[in-house]
Amino acid sequence: MTIPSAAYRVQLNSTFNFSDLAGIIDYLDSLGITAVYASPLLQASKGSQHNYDINNPNLINEELGTEEELAAISAELRKRGIGWVQDIVPNHMNFDIHNVWLRDVFERGINSSYAGYFDIDWEHPFSPGKLMIPFLGEPLKDLVRDQKINLALVDDSLFITYYDKHYPVAPECYQAILTQVDPALGRELEAETASLLANRDRNMAAWQRAKSAFTSRLVKGNVRNRIMEALPRLNADESFIHAVLQAQHYVLCYHEVSNTQINYRRFFNVNSLICLRMEEQKVFDDYHEYIHSLYLKGYITGLRIDHVDGLKDPKQYIDRLRSLFGKDCYIIVEKILDIKEDLPEMDIQGTSGYEFLSYVNQVVTDRRGSEKLLKLYGELVPEFSNYEAIVFEKKFSFLGKYFNGEWDNLLRLLLSLDIIKDEEIRTTRLKKAIGVLMAAFPVYRAYIDSLPLHPHDRAFVDQAFEKAFQANPELDYELKVLQEVFQKDADEVVTANRLVFIRRLMQFTGPLAAKGVEDTTFFLYNPLISHNEVGDQPCVLGIPVREFHDKMIIRQQRNPLSFNCTSTHDTKRGEDNRMRINIISELADEWRTLVEFWQRVNEPFRKQLRDVKAPIVNDEYYLYQTLVGGFPETLQRDDDDFMERTRTFFIKVLRESKLMSDYIAPNAEYEAASMEFINHLLEPSHQYLPSILPFLKKIIRYANTYIMLQTILKTTAPGIPEIYRGCELWDLSYVDPDNRRPVDYQRRIRLLAELNRMEEEEGVDKALEFAVNHSDIGAEKMFVTKEILNLRKQNNELFIYGDYVPLYPEGGDRVVIAYFRHYKNDWVLVVLPLGIVENSHKPLSLPLPPGVPTTWTNIFTNEVVNADQIEVHQLLRKFPVAVLKNT
Repeated sequence: MTIPSAAYRVQLNSTFNFSDLAGIIDYLDSLGITAVYASPLLQASKGSQHNYDINNPNLINEELGTEEELAAISAELRKRGIGWVQDIVPNHMNFDIHNVWLRDVFERGINSSYAGYFDIDWEHPFSPGKLMIPFLGEPLKDLVRDQKINLALVDDSLFITYYDKHYPVAPECYQAILTQVDPALGRELEAETASLLANRDRNMAAWQRAKSAFTSRLVKGNVRNRIMEALPRLNADESFIHAVLQAQHYVLCYHEVSNTQINYRRFFNVNSLICLRMEEQKVFDDYHEYIHSLYLKGYITGLRIDHVDGLKDPKQYIDRLRSLFGKDCYIIVEKILDIKEDLPEMDIQGTSGYEFLSYVNQVVTDRRGSEKLLKLYGELVPEFSNYEAIVFEKKFSFLGKYFNGEWDNLLRLLLSLDIIKDEEIRTTRLKKAIGVLMAAFPVYRAYIDSLPLHPHDRAFVDQAFEKAFQANPELDYELKVLQEVFQKDADEVVTANRLVFIRRLMQFTGPLAAKGVEDTTFFLYNPLISHNEVGDQPCVLGIPVREFHDKMIIRQQRNPLSFNCTSTHDTKRGEDNRMRINIISELADEWRTLVEFWQRVNEPFRKQLRDVKAPIVNDEYYLYQTLVGGFPETLQRDDDDFMERTRTFFIKVLRESKLMSDYIAPNAEYEAASMEFINHLLEPSHQYLPSILPFLKKIIRYANTYIMLQTILKTTAPGIPEIYRGCELWDLSYVDPDNRRPVDYQRRIRLLAELNRMEEEEGVDKALEFAVNHSDIGAEKMFVTKEILNLRKQNNELFIYGDYVPLYPEGGDRVVIAYFRHYKNDWVLVVLPLGIVENSHKPLSLPLPPGVPTTWTNIFTNEVVNADQIEVHQLLRKFPVAVLKNT
């Protein structure tokens, strides 16, 4: 197995394709990267910036390049010992006619060869035997009346069109349509339409031959002209268009219908992403055939599995994947773990690393200061001070407002399985009990594949029911009925049916957590927003260093090959943005004074609307923290499009919180007033900037040390460091799409080249001096990154297999993070300061245990340390962080 020493995430799309990637291979190699970690590369929607909306799993996205270009890149990477970890998306595909499988479902419905590939309920009462297409911006009847839905001949086939959307006409309709065009034409092509229908139920190849033979007639001679001439008349006939629509294998409907009724599983509540039935062997085989061929050719050396929690049976999927790709394929999954949750047992190397992000975020946060921040927040917005209550309420609210269709589907499934013994039970109450249980579920999902429950799963289920009973005691009976579903029954059929329901339920607890917590509560509960982050918990602000060490020891024992991430395309803010905000916990008293001052001087800029002042205090407080995290390093408000980016981000914050605005019905008045507030706030003549800039200078000075601390933890603690595109320099970005902005690689290439030149010609200490003098552009971070990654590249076994040995200094808990990595005769000693506001000038000794080396070289300064005790203030006098290698 090829185990990378460090991975680098690249976002492939039309603006950064294979050719662009080839242009940074030298740079990545010099930085110390040993694996490209690539976003999805299969054919996706035209212009997609993320490529998670796959249209064809058997082709490379032509906007990225060709397989030949990929082969050339692979050959160049292999020469340098660089692998390729590929992000794949087994849970869902694009819901569009360009989806090669779904197009056939649109056309042939349940007769399609691919009807069973997608997670569609063909017996759903809304549209039995038909697939919902909920993309209309207005009710269907209005669009037909206004001729915004039309019949059209495009190329050689008939389509129903809605603006740029095209949906194929069912073969059953051709005869009626041609007859309506011209009865003579209908008679003329009657044999061809009959032949087309005769092949409707055949396999894909036979159907396509028959379809091609038929459609070739539509464009021959004067047939096409006759159809084109008739279309305006047909489209003006509302009754005819409605009849054609009624005859399709799909139902076009207003997009808001999907909030209450849905007959296919979506990725979260995104209508345009339809989920697959990956549990079916045929679907698995066809979906992975091409990506597996790239692996066999050596272009890919590892896989990252997107949204594994969406699959019906994640463990079965991983078993099949491992069987297909073999034991030498490096496989990780995107799995968001609760702070106290262990990774379920699967044949994988680990996760994409959100839990590591949480550990680092927590250990740098000052717990005493955080208590003061929690107190301040409770005074400012007491209505939002109970995090657990907010999470439950927002999950339950989201379920009713956006997932009501899925909720009804779960109830209908439960009743259809004949596992509820009380035939008189009130279904409305049973439905509510299901929803309460989902909202109470403490983790994304459990991987339940048998009854009785595994103790690990039992703990989560018991927690969920305990919370559900507390939240809704009036549902005591219905919840007890549901509890019985999680028990093994003497009847094997009943047990099997219970598992059918449980597995389906688990496919929706994850999306509900993501939308109710990550995409709602994280924009609403704001004591310290650096912890409103994927994998983290904003109700926990700070952990002891000893607890961090304990987690790292366990990580080395159980998941030493997991990624260590600190930024991804899904994080709510950039990794360095978070570190700045975390420093507030060490300056809590000064922060309170400033916030109280800002509230006074900014009160005139809050606009009185009908029933509130905009922005409300909760949003105002979120904004103050946002500006601390995102303000340009130069302290110039006009740099890096900061003003516009902040306004755009804050609109998203308001809509995601779903309190004063949302995406379904944006509150334009409130949003406009909030934008005016930001504009006033950042006026140079106003008192806010003169008061925050000195504070920001202090924040930046301290935060930059924590940024390097975070980088060193990521690159030396157990796990594989993953660098998100561009984050080798400062990353002060906001949530996507801000964190997907183009990366200026030429700037990075020049800076790395200069650091390397100086180190080679003048020594590492001179390169360090240059980096410190150019900290405003992130040179310090790049210097630290490249020094450690190249150390890892040369000593990969030390970091992969080496012990993690904590060191506990004299002088208290929150003063330093120190540990050894040790393998055979190789040792690395890491010494990182904590509590830097309070402890920055205090002397501190770090005794080394017996049996460890006493001669070390600081990789950042090239200083040699000979001692059995490290004097921390002496070690860090030139540079505030240290990594030492035994010599």
